[in-house]
Amino acid sequence: MYQDYNEYEKFYQTNLGKNIKYLISSQLKKYIYLYDGDRVGCFGFSHNYLDNVKSESIEIFNCFSEKIGTKKNFENNRSVNILLEEDKLPIEDLFLNHILSIHYLENSNNLKKTLREFWRVLSPEGKAYLILPNKKSSWSHSSKSPFASGFGFSKKQISRFLEDNFFEIQFIERLVYFPPWDYKLILNNKFFFEKMGSYFWRLLNGVYLCVIKKR
Repeated sequence: MYQDYNEYEKFYQTNLGKNIKYLISSQLKKYIYLYDGDRVGCFGFSHNYLDNVKSESIEIFNCFSEKIGTKKNFENNRSVNILLEEDKLPIEDLFLNHILSIHYLENSNNLKKTLREFWRVLSPEGKAYLILPNKKSSWSHSSKSPFASGFGFSKKQISRFLEDNFFEIQFIERLVYFPPWDYKLILNNKFFFEKMGSYFWRLLNGVYLCVIKKR
């Protein structure tokens, strides 16, 4: 079952949505370094993960597939919003310095073509940051989870399709070990779940954070 823009937006307004965004954002901040003049492509529903970007000289392009859509009155003076076909991006070669993809690749109709388009529009040595659902996790099966939309992946599958499409993998990190339940006790102790989960149920992470470089 695929979700649309309104469903994703509604989820991220809940306590559960705010907490998973905070956890993922705190990890992304460790790896995304943006400089004046950089161009960033935000694919899927990833634009709200860059709320902390302050520089006015960084260009942000919010790219939404027709499947997910966008809302009619999307106002943001610091970015450009694009509704696109995922296998034929309306972006010139080597244009983007960074790509952030969340709730996008798992909804792709043709993963190979979509990744080849990412490769085409990235500048030499450009980096992409991908959040992908783990198909073994409860986050891939819960009706409350936005990561149950589309299809999930194993770590081995992710490595294979990235290498097959000319990307160098910097690392793949396992994230989100707390369950998709909106309980205050769980959400208040999400970092405890992260620490315990990485030891005791390591393979049941909710999502993968992949940092890759154009090869």
